[in-house]
Amino acid sequence: MTTGFFQKTLSSPVSLLMDKNPIRVYPNDPLTRIRALFRSTRARIAYVVDPRKGKLLGRVTRADILAITSLKSNALVESVMEEPPVVLEQDSKVEEALRAMLRADEWYAPIVEGGILKGSLGLENIIQSMLEENPDYLAGREVEEVMTREVKSVSPEDFVSSIWDLMREYNYAGLPVVDDKGRLVGIVTQYDLLASGVKLALESSGGPHHGPRVREVMTTSVEYLYPWSSVKEAAELIVRRGYGRLPVVESETSRRLAGIVDREDIVRLALG
Repeated sequence: MTTGFFQKTLSSPVSLLMDKNPIRVYPNDPLTRIRALFRSTRARIAYVVDPRKGKLLGRVTRADILAITSLKSNALVESVMEEPPVVLEQDSKVEEALRAMLRADEWYAPIVEGGILKGSLGLENIIQSMLEENPDYLAGREVEEVMTREVKSVSPEDFVSSIWDLMREYNYAGLPVVDDKGRLVGIVTQYDLLASGVKLALESSGGPHHGPRVREVMTTSVEYLYPWSSVKEAAELIVRRGYGRLPVVESETSRRLAGIVDREDIVRLALG
């Protein structure tokens, strides 16, 4: 059952909301080029297409690039590309697309016509539509109604290699960083790891961890919300700034971590 507050969004074909110009790469592109592309554009995903016909062949994500031990000049996209878990047609309805993406824990899905890549649907596209259709509904809901309270966090002194294990295990795009009193001091994201140039796959999960610590790569000027902040404010930050997850703190004074709200938390409101 849907809430009825976002029927226009949910009943629209995905072609109306899609990004018509997602990043397209080719199987023979060097991974060093894709890494540089992700760093310069802050993109999370690129679609691999046939260079002649534009047929969708697969995808490459930030996590795929980060998982590579050594990006040698001869390593190619085809060596890491994978099949997208969700593929949509242009006339697919947003509601069915959203349900499929949530089941697969995916933020993006390619949109094809006859196998040819036409665009991409991201959860941020759906959130933007929700903001346009019913901003008052989102303004009337508080973040504490939708946020995740059991939050995995890391310490500034943790090794980057160990928090990468955590990101891979739980499919996290970012993790809040807290001090020994549970106060928010920053956030570390896949983009931070990508931009830092660290090589994350040099140590096995069970072995000793070395290399840089979280404090060396984390973002300290982190934006955060309060439990009483509106969902509309969270949605606007996600759309305007491109954030994947936003920490929630108990108060300005304590800055103790209370929860986290991400894109999936917000789009679930559309489905009730």
